[in-house]
Amino acid sequence: MRQFDQPKKSASAADAMEAERDLNEAGYAAEYERLEAQLGAGMASITEVPFSHTTTHSVDEVARGHRRGVSESHIIDGVVKDAQEEAEKTGGIVAVAEIPVDISDLAGHANDFDSRTSLAPERGDKNEMSYFFPPDPDMPSWRPWSMSWPFLAFLVIIALALAGLQEFLCQLSLKESKHEPDKVHKGGLIQFQNAKQIPLYQYFIWKYAPVLFFVIYGIAWQIVDYEVKRLEPFYQLSKKNGSTAEESLNMDYLTFMSWLVPFRALRHKQYAVIYVSMATLIASGLVPILQSASVEMYPDEEFRKSDSYKSVRIQAGWSRAVTACLVIVALLGMVLMYEMRRKSGLLSDPNGIAGVAAMATRSHILADFKGLDTAPLEKIHKQLRHRRYILHKSSLWQGEYIRNATEKIPDTGSDPRPLMLRLRAGIPYICYMISLAVMLPIFLFVERAQIVTKKLPFLLTALATIVKLLWNTMNGDIRTVQPYHILAQRRAPAKTLTLDYTGTNPIVLPFKALLNRHYIVALVGVGSILAEMLTVCVSSFSVDGKKFIPGQSGNDYENPDDQDDRANTDQTFRSFWTSFVISILIICFLVGVACVVYVHRSHKFMPRQVGTMASVLAFIHQSKMLVNFVDTEKLDSKQMTAHLEKLGKTYALGWFQGRDDDDHCGIDEEPILAPYKYGVDWTKARVQGHTIGTWEHY
Repeated sequence: MRQFDQPKKSASAADAMEAERDLNEAGYAAEYERLEAQLGAGMASITEVPFSHTTTHSVDEVARGHRRGVSESHIIDGVVKDAQEEAEKTGGIVAVAEIPVDISDLAGHANDFDSRTSLAPERGDKNEMSYFFPPDPDMPSWRPWSMSWPFLAFLVIIALALAGLQEFLCQLSLKESKHEPDKVHKGGLIQFQNAKQIPLYQYFIWKYAPVLFFVIYGIAWQIVDYEVKRLEPFYQLSKKNGSTAEESLNMDYLTFMSWLVPFRALRHKQYAVIYVSMATLIASGLVPILQSASVEMYPDEEFRKSDSYKSVRIQAGWSRAVTACLVIVALLGMVLMYEMRRKSGLLSDPNGIAGVAAMATRSHILADFKGLDTAPLEKIHKQLRHRRYILHKSSLWQGEYIRNATEKIPDTGSDPRPLMLRLRAGIPYICYMISLAVMLPIFLFVERAQIVTKKLPFLLTALATIVKLLWNTMNGDIRTVQPYHILAQRRAPAKTLTLDYTGTNPIVLPFKALLNRHYIVALVGVGSILAEMLTVCVSSFSVDGKKFIPGQSGNDYENPDDQDDRANTDQTFRSFWTSFVISILIICFLVGVACVVYVHRSHKFMPRQVGTMASVLAFIHQSKMLVNFVDTEKLDSKQMTAHLEKLGKTYALGWFQGRDDDDHCGIDEEPILAPYKYGVDWTKARVQGHTIGTWEHY
């Protein structure tokens, strides 16, 4: 019989798709393993060199008992010097596995057991290995244009020009007032009988232009201020021997109260931050207040008549204070230019979480963050204080190990929210703005209250400036936490990792946030601009508001001796009510936006405060997404965003399975295991596969 072969079973479409999916998954797994193997690949080029200390004392000196004791720090300094020289000679990274201490060389001979054990090194502990780096002859020095010498020189020139103009106007006012005819009061910068007679452009130059110009100048300094504070940790890391974590990885100026920043910077001797903070506070806060007080109307109100001349004069004392402040700002700008000779070590703008992650893939720096997933900043600082860190070849590296760290651990508290996003700060701030809206008409329309503003002509401007400074602090906090808030909502797009509002121009911020549909950020950005306008509007108030109520004023020229005549003031009916209504509307807008902010951003959605590089590194030290950042440290922000978007992944802040197969809390690619909830340790409610069968679960 003829034997027929059995027909081959044709593969179904589903089987083919499954086979293709398995093949793709195998390819992805192989690629992941290849990239994961490259994490810390830069450590392969490190030369490990053992060092030992040799005593320099002769036998005769020892026998005579005249030997001088050698301190442990002296020995360690010698070893560090030798290691650094070796790195510079070889041109490579040198690792000192241990720094041995010859106890016999130490003063007092250290015969007791405690001294011996405290001075003897723990051998084989990789966490105590020190790394030394050769100088980088091609160290990059990227910096934003606002930190370049042309822009800083421009600000210095403007400050000197304004100081010269202020003094010129003061001298001119004094000269004109000395040569005025008797009892005519025509000596001054501007003369008029009724404010309505002044041309519109002259009136604007008198009442609004000076403060407006100083406010714009202050905004220019704010732009520099944000950038210097944001990038100062990188400048510290780029120093020859790097810096401690307290001065770099753990440093946060952006969410700190702006008027306290100079003191923090002084403590760490970070002079660029001191100079820019002082210049910004003086230019944007103090100068507008003093300038508003320097312009006065002559004669005093009780001697004015509606048919007599009045004049605008410069009060010499306040004017000289303005000039002095502007000169100080110029000097601070000059020394800041000198400080900016330093190199940042950056190839491009290190935007967002991705900018930090890309720098952490070549070394073993992430090993220092073990166990810090949900740790507060205080615990992170405690764990990192035993090492210096350095930015070398666009990557973050561990540096010298500090055996006896003496840094004081700051008490930052456990609250994960910046101070201005907490209700205990927000409620008083909102109440203050409401109080200002109430006090404004009181100071303008209540006669007894006007005595205060006459004695303190800068009071209203100062109160508005406080609103502005606190709002800018809240603005900085909102900018900083925005990417983390998006990640906490799950399935965040790739561009979230490169999102960074901290260095965005305050004028551009609302438009950029609006395009990204980050409406709260946009509203707060608009609020910052309006807070500046509030300062301009209230600086024009120096009159009795009752005179501008219809029916409550005199008849201008019909009764020259009428003290209630609004012709005896420096305001017109239209200018007064326009400024008053705008001021009240701005305050109402700020109160409304603040309420929205505290409703949507005052809850705790993160384990700790953000704003430092250390906080970011603690979030990603076990993330699987790190493999996507291998060899990306030289990409700029646009290239990084394109690279991440090409992968087609989404990201989240929550609980995930790390590269070590344990559960961790931080930022990783989706899918993650669970979202983060403040105060809830998700691992305690979950039995992991490798723990099943252990005695704890019986």
